[in-house]
Amino acid sequence: MGTRAGAAAGEPPVIAWVLACGASLPIDTADRSTTTHPSSTSSSSAGTSETSSSGASTSGSSGSGASSTVKSTDHCDDPDHPVYISGTQRRFITIQDGIWGAETGDAVVVCPGTYHENIDFKGKAITVRSHAGAAQTTIDGRGIDSVVVMENWEPAESVLEGFTLTGGIAGPKRGHGGGIYVEWGSPTIRHNIIIGNAAMVAGGVYVRNGAATVHNNIIAWNSADEVSGGVSCTACAGAYRYNTIYENNAPEGPVGEWFWGVADLVGNIMVSTTDAASPAIRVMETRGVDFEVDYNLLWPQERMTTEGEEWPEGRSLITSPPNFADVEGGDWRLAAGSPGEDQGPADELDADGSRADIGAFGGPSGNW
Repeated sequence: MGTRAGAAAGEPPVIAWVLACGASLPIDTADRSTTTHPSSTSSSSAGTSETSSSGASTSGSSGSGASSTVKSTDHCDDPDHPVYISGTQRRFITIQDGIWGAETGDAVVVCPGTYHENIDFKGKAITVRSHAGAAQTTIDGRGIDSVVVMENWEPAESVLEGFTLTGGIAGPKRGHGGGIYVEWGSPTIRHNIIIGNAAMVAGGVYVRNGAATVHNNIIAWNSADEVSGGVSCTACAGAYRYNTIYENNAPEGPVGEWFWGVADLVGNIMVSTTDAASPAIRVMETRGVDFEVDYNLLWPQERMTTEGEEWPEGRSLITSPPNFADVEGGDWRLAAGSPGEDQGPADELDADGSRADIGAFGGPSGNW
């Protein structure tokens, strides 16, 4: 049993966003649009700054910003440069500036706020994470492209963590993955709220020719013109584990669609608005490759299909309402007595040492 509504002080905070409920996020509204590549501008226009231990300010000499790194400034006290490389003096105006300036193994940390930009990892093995969590840090795709793109062989060490991703509309170039588009890579995507994005296919998250690990996210109220309002996997491996995939909408088809996809589906909660006659998950042409589909909750649909056939019996599947604490109030944790309590794999535990719950706050990484 993991964190519950009414949790004691010291336990994880409630993820308090309610874009659909009239409340606003506790974030500033500064418009931080993407600037040009740091290497093509002067260091001042690129938005890099460095501070020596004496407090004197010096400009970064290149996109790497490696000079004058005297002490760490892992805090958000510079509103003009709200993005920083952890453990260094390198600071930036936009998230994309930070990505350009990062080196392998760096963590690009983003202070609370709303960032009106579309970001691309550019194949870098870096972490891009928020300073204060998804409830306080939003990337708004402005309706012009996918919010986040990873299409250059990003490895598992390419990590996206702790953002609300909204306002993404996959353009004609891709047409898939309004929130996140992954191709030719195996990045790690965790602890995000992916909400209010749109695409032709997979309004929330789309993975093609890759092996992404997508775990402990809330993927809600996204839409697709055709199928798979929430997630879709084409010729992909990897895993979707401990996600809450909620009321994503498409005119036809399932919550998720796997086409030549063999990504594991474990510990997820999938709540749909589509007709109960449609399957919750449709898997096509796996070409004989086995993968794990277990410990999931589906509602109101109670079916997963593969090539038009029902999934074999014996898979652990819950077909009851999940009973969240307070979705309208922004609390996506399971309420006491939820059918998802302690229903994850028997050998995986929540942070409190009990058997894993399912959904976004379940499992070993559910404490966010």
